[in-house]
Amino acid sequence: MKKMIKDWLKKATNFKENAILAKENKLYDVACFSAQQAVELLLKGIIVGNSGSRPFTHSLIELYEIIEAIDLGKFPKEIIDCLRTLANHYLQARYPDSRFTEYTLEETENAIKCLEDIFAFASKFLPQD
Repeated sequence: MKKMIKDWLKKATNFKENAILAKENKLYDVACFSAQQAVELLLKGIIVGNSGSRPFTHSLIELYEIIEAIDLGKFPKEIIDCLRTLANHYLQARYPDSRFTEYTLEETENAIKCLEDIFAFASKFLPQD
């Protein structure tokens, strides 16, 4: 795998690990944001590795649409639902005035499950050496 793709995956993995550690430390907003970031970096790594271009968006749905457009394949409904779930955390976890309730353990566990499901599924779209 090319160094650039490895760099994207390293960042994605760092955010994935941060999400798990943040959950363990009851930093639920940080965990949810880190889960979103991990998936964003994974999807961008897939795109960079397969097309050579880096999209300038934070939208997980737009990133998925790019993956679909470059003919890598379709994601199942459950994975797309997870992308939508995690997409909400990009803003809500960062800004105190973007939601009315505090993050919960249950919500965080769901975000991390989505993160793990997406990693397991989408990793097959990474170019192989």
